[in-house]
Amino acid sequence: MLKLSADMLLLLRECLESRRPDLLWVLNNEININETLGNELRDIVNEEFLEKGLNNDDEPNELGIKLERLIDEIGRCFM
Repeated sequence: MLKLSADMLLLLRECLESRRPDLLWVLNNEININETLGNELRDIVNEEFLEKGLNNDDEPNELGIKLERLIDEIGRCFM
């Protein structure tokens, strides 16, 4: 089950809406997140991070820091 703060759930929703709307159901279901689904969600967030989360010097910007935290929190849901 995704046990994320409201801010992290909103950020995940934004990533899914833009990249994988077919997975939005994950946000509305109380399912256990297995390793396969968890890694798929983390990959989606990582794509967002690589596209929007880095400054010109390749350091994380404010959004990038939030996306990194989201990747970590999703990982804790299934590890």
